[in-house]
Amino acid sequence: MNFIDANILAYAFYDNENREKCIKIVKGGGIVDSLCLIEAFNIIELQTKNRKIAVESIMSLMKINLEIVDINVNVVFETLKKSERYSKLKFLDLIHYVIALNCECREIISYDKDFNNLEIKKIEP
Repeated sequence: MNFIDANILAYAFYDNENREKCIKIVKGGGIVDSLCLIEAFNIIELQTKNRKIAVESIMSLMKINLEIVDINVNVVFETLKKSERYSKLKFLDLIHYVIALNCECREIISYDKDFNNLEIKKIEP
Protein backbone atom coordinates (compact mmCIF):
# COMPACT_ATOMS: atom_id res chain seq x y z
CA MET A 1 0.00 0.00 0.00
CA ASN A 2 1.05 3.60 -0.55
CA PHE A 3 0.61 6.57 1.77
CA ILE A 4 -1.16 9.48 0.06
CA ASP A 5 -0.21 12.93 1.35
CA ALA A 6 -2.68 15.76 1.97
CA ASN A 7 -1.56 17.77 -1.06
CA ILE A 8 -2.52 14.91 -3.38
CA LEU A 9 -5.93 14.62 -1.72
CA ALA A 10 -6.54 18.37 -1.97
CA TYR A 11 -5.37 18.77 -5.56
CA ALA A 12 -8.00 16.22 -6.61
CA PHE A 13 -10.78 18.65 -5.63
CA TYR A 14 -10.03 22.02 -7.21
CA ASP A 15 -8.81 23.34 -10.54
CA ASN A 16 -5.01 23.02 -10.88
CA GLU A 17 -2.49 21.49 -13.26
CA ASN A 18 -2.18 18.31 -11.18
CA ARG A 19 -5.87 17.60 -10.66
CA GLU A 20 -6.36 14.71 -13.12
CA LYS A 21 -3.25 12.86 -11.91
CA CYS A 22 -4.30 13.29 -8.30
CA ILE A 23 -7.87 12.12 -8.95
CA LYS A 24 -6.43 8.92 -10.45
CA ILE A 25 -4.16 8.37 -7.43
CA VAL A 26 -6.96 8.96 -4.93
CA LYS A 27 -9.39 6.69 -6.78
CA GLY A 28 -6.74 3.98 -6.79
CA GLY A 29 -6.79 3.88 -3.00
CA GLY A 30 -4.12 3.91 -0.36
CA ILE A 31 -3.46 4.90 3.22
CA VAL A 32 -4.04 8.34 4.70
CA ASP A 33 -4.30 9.53 8.26
CA SER A 34 -6.92 11.72 9.87
CA LEU A 35 -4.47 14.62 9.89
CA CYS A 36 -4.25 14.42 6.07
CA LEU A 37 -8.00 14.91 5.91
CA ILE A 38 -7.73 18.03 8.07
CA GLU A 39 -4.85 19.43 6.03
CA ALA A 40 -6.63 18.68 2.74
CA PHE A 41 -9.77 20.39 4.04
CA ASN A 42 -7.78 23.53 4.83
CA ILE A 43 -6.11 23.56 1.41
CA ILE A 44 -9.38 23.03 -0.46
CA GLU A 45 -11.18 25.71 1.54
CA LEU A 46 -8.31 28.16 1.00
CA GLN A 47 -8.12 27.50 -2.74
CA THR A 48 -11.85 27.43 -3.47
CA LYS A 49 -12.85 29.99 -0.83
CA ASN A 50 -15.82 27.72 -0.24
CA ARG A 51 -16.28 25.71 2.95
CA LYS A 52 -19.13 23.66 1.48
CA ILE A 53 -16.87 22.36 -1.29
CA ALA A 54 -14.21 21.49 1.29
CA VAL A 55 -16.74 19.62 3.45
CA GLU A 56 -18.18 17.70 0.49
CA SER A 57 -14.68 16.86 -0.77
CA ILE A 58 -13.52 15.37 2.52
CA MET A 59 -16.83 13.55 3.02
CA SER A 60 -16.41 11.95 -0.41
CA LEU A 61 -12.94 10.68 0.58
CA MET A 62 -14.55 8.74 3.42
CA LYS A 63 -16.65 6.78 0.94
CA ILE A 64 -13.87 5.45 -1.31
CA ASN A 65 -11.10 2.88 -1.10
CA LEU A 66 -8.87 4.76 1.35
CA GLU A 67 -7.66 3.31 4.61
CA ILE A 68 -7.90 6.16 7.12
CA VAL A 69 -5.61 5.74 10.13
CA ASP A 70 -6.48 7.66 13.28
CA ILE A 71 -3.87 9.74 15.06
CA ASN A 72 -3.74 8.74 18.71
CA VAL A 73 -1.47 9.40 21.67
CA ASN A 74 0.73 6.41 20.77
CA VAL A 75 1.41 7.85 17.30
CA VAL A 76 2.20 11.25 18.81
CA PHE A 77 4.53 9.65 21.36
CA GLU A 78 6.31 7.61 18.68
CA THR A 79 6.63 10.74 16.54
CA LEU A 80 8.14 12.66 19.44
CA LYS A 81 10.70 9.88 19.92
CA LYS A 82 11.70 10.12 16.26
CA SER A 83 11.67 13.92 16.06
CA GLU A 84 15.40 14.39 16.62
CA ARG A 85 16.39 11.74 14.07
CA TYR A 86 14.05 13.25 11.45
CA SER A 87 14.61 16.90 12.33
CA LYS A 88 14.35 18.01 8.68
CA LEU A 89 10.67 17.00 8.65
CA LYS A 90 8.02 19.34 10.00
CA PHE A 91 6.29 17.66 12.92
CA LEU A 92 3.02 17.20 11.01
CA ASP A 93 4.90 15.56 8.12
CA LEU A 94 6.73 13.37 10.61
CA ILE A 95 3.36 12.16 11.92
CA HIS A 96 2.48 11.14 8.35
CA TYR A 97 5.85 9.45 7.99
CA VAL A 98 5.42 7.48 11.23
CA ILE A 99 1.99 6.31 10.05
CA ALA A 100 3.52 5.27 6.71
CA LEU A 101 6.27 3.35 8.54
CA ASN A 102 3.78 1.68 10.89
CA CYS A 103 1.57 0.64 7.95
CA GLU A 104 4.60 -0.67 6.03
CA CYS A 105 3.87 1.58 3.06
CA ARG A 106 6.06 1.04 0.00
CA GLU A 107 5.88 4.66 -1.16
CA ILE A 108 4.68 8.10 -0.12
CA ILE A 109 2.83 9.89 -2.88
CA SER A 110 3.36 13.60 -2.42
CA TYR A 111 4.58 16.81 -4.00
CA ASP A 112 6.23 17.71 -0.67
CA LYS A 113 10.02 17.72 -1.05
CA ASP A 114 10.40 17.11 2.70
CA PHE A 115 9.72 13.42 2.07
CA ASN A 116 12.75 13.09 -0.25
CA ASN A 117 15.63 10.81 0.79
CA LEU A 118 13.88 8.84 3.53
CA GLU A 119 13.59 5.09 4.07
CA ILE A 120 10.24 5.09 2.28
CA LYS A 121 10.55 6.29 -1.30
CA LYS A 122 8.59 9.44 -2.20
CA ILE A 123 7.04 9.62 -5.65
CA GLU A 124 5.11 12.34 -7.43
CA PRO A 125 2.14 11.48 -9.63
